[in-house]
Amino acid sequence: MKRFLLLLTFILPSLVFSQRLGYVDSQQILEAVPEYREAQVELERLSKQWEGEISSMLDDMAALQGQLNAEKVLLTTDMVAQRQRYIDGLQDSSMALQQAYFGPEGQLFAKRLELVAPVQAMVASAIVEVARRKKLDFMFDKGSGIAVVYARESNDYSQDVLKQLGY
Repeated sequence: MKRFLLLLTFILPSLVFSQRLGYVDSQQILEAVPEYREAQVELERLSKQWEGEISSMLDDMAALQGQLNAEKVLLTTDMVAQRQRYIDGLQDSSMALQQAYFGPEGQLFAKRLELVAPVQAMVASAIVEVARRKKLDFMFDKGSGIAVVYARESNDYSQDVLKQLGY
């Protein structure tokens, strides 16, 4: 009887407090969703377009600066200062445009929120649904930078999430 009570003392708490864990790779899931891939293509297209605009402005500015340097000896001090102000204005404009496109509150960030956030919300909902259906206590995301040192593949529910999404 003592052995039985001793056994219950050690095993019962582990049975009562056992938790079911699982993980998904959200990056793998997102890359399998066509809407996400389309959003990435659109963001890349916009990024290249805007980089081209800024690069063109910088090339124009460099050409004007080269022209000014070549003609500096022939110009009056006022003319040099006037052209330099114009070139400085172009540089300021290109930096402002770069901030407007690529800054933390820029158009690329806003477009990324517009295109990618709905897909991420859809994936998050599917992850929650799979976790509930599998009766998991915790679901970790391997793709989000959380350090998962070891994960048994039988605990990977990425494919279940893709099925939930219909892919």
